[in-house]
Amino acid sequence: MKEKWIEEAVIYQIMIDRFAGEWKETKNANHFMGGNIQGIIHKLDYIQNLGVTAIWISPFVTNANYHGYHTMDFLQIDPHFGTYEDLKELIQKTHAKGMKMIADFVPNHCSIEHPFFQEALHNEESPYRNWFFFKNNNEYTYFLKYKELAKINLDNPAARAYMIDIAKYWAGQGFDAFRIDHAIGPSFNFWESFTKEMKSSFPACPLWGEIWGHGISRKYYSTIHLKHPWKKWLFGLRQEELQKDYIGVLDGVLDFTYRNLLIKALQAGERILGNKRLEEQVKKHFGQYPKSFELVLFLDNHDTDRFLHFCHGDTSLLLEAIEFSRSWGRPFVLYYGTEQGMTNEKTIFDKTPYADLRVRECMNWEEGPSSLYFSMASLLKKD
Repeated sequence: MKEKWIEEAVIYQIMIDRFAGEWKETKNANHFMGGNIQGIIHKLDYIQNLGVTAIWISPFVTNANYHGYHTMDFLQIDPHFGTYEDLKELIQKTHAKGMKMIADFVPNHCSIEHPFFQEALHNEESPYRNWFFFKNNNEYTYFLKYKELAKINLDNPAARAYMIDIAKYWAGQGFDAFRIDHAIGPSFNFWESFTKEMKSSFPACPLWGEIWGHGISRKYYSTIHLKHPWKKWLFGLRQEELQKDYIGVLDGVLDFTYRNLLIKALQAGERILGNKRLEEQVKKHFGQYPKSFELVLFLDNHDTDRFLHFCHGDTSLLLEAIEFSRSWGRPFVLYYGTEQGMTNEKTIFDKTPYADLRVRECMNWEEGPSSLYFSMASLLKKD
């Protein structure tokens, strides 16, 4: 049964290293900039006053990179972000304000600097050898094109049990939901075991997958798991079909299809509100899913161009998109900085090295909340 808080939830997505803290420098770069968990705690009133009902934080465990997706230890808090006590304080104070906490969970891969992988790499007799996909000459399967991220063999019983225990551990620390990174990576058999175990211990904890096929060419299909793979080999990865494959597998998905529909409307020179054609497209899209399967709406995130980029800086279009998104009675994710008009002039998909930094800038706290913040808050808060 769906938890009541999920209906019309406003989820604020935070990249810990870029949200609040003590900035080491002003120029954005591909390393830790100084954001931390205490910075989030100090901004809880700011977040709540925006109309937020849940906070999704980026991975907080020991990492080889600032964004948190290069795990080196699944159990320890990265010292760049703070301590275990800091995390517990954040969870407690967020709950005290009536908001929920969502963890960003990354089960598919880990940094090649992770000690389990290092042991497996240098010792063929290691019990961790079968936790990964090794080939001849110590070649290994990695996450898409990123050789620094080793894909974990979650069909290995020991690796599977370990990863499920990790998820249960963090759920036990007070997280109310999980956003699952690159959920198309692990097998459907893994997800069957994962959801069964998680629901047995934490039945009220929704599991939402990042199911996204953008930019995955056929040469990487062997690193992901697909239903009806022959069909996808013929026609490519169609976002709608990918999402539908997880009905009955996970509790829901981040709705990339919905976002694509809004962007196409903007690219056609259309408005969002009062757009009957767009409304019918969205209704048709939603109609392909059972009500029990959660479609979590969003306009942008840390891996996409900011929505204001497609609005060409027109904040009235951004506000229309938020009002439109809130009209469907579904959970909605707001990426940090959207309320301050953060955007990117150049797309992050132009193959420039580290172009994603354009949508991962540090928040500017020197000025108070903008007029856009208050306009957005009026749309996000319940009547």
